Amino acid sequence: MAIFGKSSGPAPSGREDPESRSSFIGPKIRFQGELLGDENVLVEGRLEGRVKISKAFRVGPHGVVLAEVAAGTVVIAGRVVGNVSADERVELLPTGILEGNIQAPRIVISEGARFTGRIDMSGRADALPPSG
Repeated sequence: MAIFGKSSGPAPSGREDPESRSSFIGPKIRFQGELLGDENVLVEGRLEGRVKISKAFRVGPHGVVLAEVAAGTVVIAGRVVGNVSADERVELLPTGILEGNIQAPRIVISEGARFTGRIDMSGRADALPPSG
């Protein structure tokens, strides 16, 4: 395989298909602001502000999100304070905590999860009032 040229062999290990990549906010990271994107995102740290992701947005068990969240799918194992909307589905795992309203066509709340808010499964993104 050439160092700078094209290679006809398999991709080196550690390189993933760009379509399967995820962005990661680690446990020692604190992000404030607007997070926009077109790839999967996993939060294990702290995120404050606004989130608009077209693919999957996951909050890990140690993740804390203080934000309005809009994504293709949302899976919460940590804590989210703010309204959550998804094009496909919102899932609260057993360790998940959500303080805010949910708007999504499909919603799963696992046994043990904690949820305070309202649910709208009508598909209208403007149907929920702001949390507060």
